[in-house]
Amino acid sequence: MNNTSVSKRIALLASLSAMTLAAACGGGEGEGGGTDSIKIGAIQPLTGALAAYGEESQAGFEYIVDQINESGGIECMDGATIDVEVADEASDPGKAATEARRLAGQEGVSLIVGSLLSSQMASVSPVADQFQIPVLSLFGGGTNSEYLYTMGLPYKEGYGETMTKFIDEINQKYDAGIQTAALTSSNYEAGQQVDNGLEELLPEIGVEVVGRVPVETGGKDYKPAVTKLNALNPDVVLGLVTTEDGVTLHQARGATDSQLLFVGGTGGYADPYVWESLGDATAKKVLANNTFAMASFSAGAKSEQLQSFLTEVGEADLDVTIGQNFVQGAQAAWVVKNLLESACEDDPQAIYEAFQDVEIAADSDELYLPKSEGLQFDEETRFMRDTTALIVEWNEDGTQDVVFPPEFATREPGVDK
Repeated sequence: MNNTSVSKRIALLASLSAMTLAAACGGGEGEGGGTDSIKIGAIQPLTGALAAYGEESQAGFEYIVDQINESGGIECMDGATIDVEVADEASDPGKAATEARRLAGQEGVSLIVGSLLSSQMASVSPVADQFQIPVLSLFGGGTNSEYLYTMGLPYKEGYGETMTKFIDEINQKYDAGIQTAALTSSNYEAGQQVDNGLEELLPEIGVEVVGRVPVETGGKDYKPAVTKLNALNPDVVLGLVTTEDGVTLHQARGATDSQLLFVGGTGGYADPYVWESLGDATAKKVLANNTFAMASFSAGAKSEQLQSFLTEVGEADLDVTIGQNFVQGAQAAWVVKNLLESACEDDPQAIYEAFQDVEIAADSDELYLPKSEGLQFDEETRFMRDTTALIVEWNEDGTQDVVFPPEFATREPGVDK
C-alpha cells in the first residue's frame, strides 16, 4: 500500500471517528448540540410607507442580538450565536408573504420575526401554516395562524380597553364629565377594528358613541374630517391612527383651531416623529393641549430597567430614533433569546412549543415594556397575557409623562377636576 493510500485511509478513519463522536454527543443539532449559529429571519418594511416602523424596530432588534452574541450566545446550545437574515417587504403585504416563503423554504430559518402590522401579518399567516414555522410579530393586532404569536395589542382587549379604562378613570377620579365620544381612526383593518371594540366598550361605562369619522390612510388633508368632528361636538375623540396619518390629523386640528379632547393611539399620537414633523409651534398647540396618547412604550414610564436601557442607548449615540419601535424591536430580541434558551435547539417545532415557556419577570433587566406581571404569552390567543398599554401626556418641551395606569404613572393627568 503506498503512502497516499495510507493517508487517505487514516483520514477516512478520522472522519468516521468524528462522526461517531458527534452522534454520541447529540450531533450538530438538537438539545445541547454543537450548532454554531441559529438562523432567524427578520421581515421588515425597510422601504415604502411603513419604513419608519421597520428601520427603527430592526435597529433595536439587532442592537440586542449583538449584545446576546457578544455575551456568549445561547448558553444551552454551547454558545451558538443568532444569525439574522433580513428581508425587506417594502410595506407590501404580498411581498411580506413572498419573503416569508423564501426565508422558510429556501433559507431554512428556524423562526421569523418582524414588524408585521395587521395586513402583513394576515398575509404571512398562511405561510406559517404551510411551513409550520413559528412567527413573532412585533405589532400585529390579531393572529390568524396557530404558529403566529404577537407582541402587539388586540384591537378590543388591548387598544379599546386601555382607552376605555382611562376615560372611566378620569370620569370617576377627576370628574371629567365625559358622556359622548366620536371615533376617528385610520381607515384600514386595525383602525376600524379598534373602533368596533370601542363601540362595544364605551356604553358599558356610560359613554355614548355619537359618530364615526374615519380618515383615509395616507390622506393629505384631514380638515374636512376635523370639521365633521367639531359639528358632532363630542366630549372626546377616540381612535387609532398610523404615524403619518397622525401628523396629518394634528395639522388639521391646529389649522381649524379645534378645542376637542383627543385620546388616541399609538404611533400617530405618541411617537416622537409626530412632534418633530409638526414642529414646535403646532405640536405645543395640539399635542401639549387637549391630547392624551396611548402607547406600548414611553420614555417617561416609571420603570428602572427601561430608564437604564434608554440611558445606555443614549450614550451609545446610535444614528436612529430611539422611540416605541426601537424598544419594541429590542424587546423582541430578548423574547427570541428566551425562546431559544427554552427550546435548546434550532428546530422550528421546538421553538414554536417554547412560546408557552416564555417568561420575562417584571423586575428583569430584559423587560422594557410596561407589564406589571412580566411578559408571558397566552396559549389560546397567542398575545401577551398582559395587554394593558400606557396613556401619556405631552409636555410643552416635547417630553412625555405617563398618566395611566397608576403603577407606571409619573404624574396625574391634566384634566379639570
